Amino acid sequence: EEEEEEEMGDCSPLDQAIQQAAAAITSGYPAVAFTGAGISVESGIPDFRSPGGLWTRYDPSIYCNYLVFKERPELFWTMSMDMHETVSRAGPNPAHFALAELERMGLLSCVITQNVDNLHQQAGNKIVYELHGNAITSTCLSCKKKVYTNDLVQQMKLNQDLRVPKCPVCDDIIKMDVVLFGESLPHMVMENAMSAAVAAKVLLVVGTSLTVSPANNVVGLCKLNEGKIVICDPNPTNSIAADFMLCGRAGDVLPRLVQACKLLLSSKSST
Repeated sequence: EEEEEEEMGDCSPLDQAIQQAAAAITSGYPAVAFTGAGISVESGIPDFRSPGGLWTRYDPSIYCNYLVFKERPELFWTMSMDMHETVSRAGPNPAHFALAELERMGLLSCVITQNVDNLHQQAGNKIVYELHGNAITSTCLSCKKKVYTNDLVQQMKLNQDLRVPKCPVCDDIIKMDVVLFGESLPHMVMENAMSAAVAAKVLLVVGTSLTVSPANNVVGLCKLNEGKIVICDPNPTNSIAADFMLCGRAGDVLPRLVQACKLLLSSKSST
């Protein structure tokens, strides 16, 4: 025990926080991850709200508004063409792969995400609750035919006069499967996500400012049941909500957290 304390004393504050977080995550109850735009910034997708992000070029109260979409869908699709160029080039980064590895190890029960980029699934996570939908697919407003957004974008690129994609079945307007302002969040997804948060003994928060409601209720629900909050973020602003603050880039920190979990599990199995 004295040796362990001595080792901890030699560690940096980040190393100590990683060790403490790993101890909590390997304590016998799978953790839940809660992610926001910050985790995908390292994949080359700027945060919509940040300087240079999508919303500095397109006013979200107009371009991402459901009532406006129903009247003038071409505005949303103009923005979407711009967004698609960025999202389609992006792939999962080491932070996404680390969360997928934690799930494979049985240490993570699910990912709750505010992102629409599908990168958690590409990295290998099986249970992902997407609070704001998924940009990979789109659905006809009338007959509910589901199509790949990429196919629609390619059609629009080939036909410059086509400003709004039409359903191949009924020729009505198609909407990307993302939640716009003025739309309700998907009920079953929200219910499952909030149930997971309430049951979580550890909530691993990555890349979110915790300012978007109702998604930010996730942390409060976990705390209700005396769950521990691990926050991974380069900016320590949210540290007031954290039991363990992992201050650094998710792509650097989360693989180290996975490694720390593996070492703890192997030491437990050998004793």
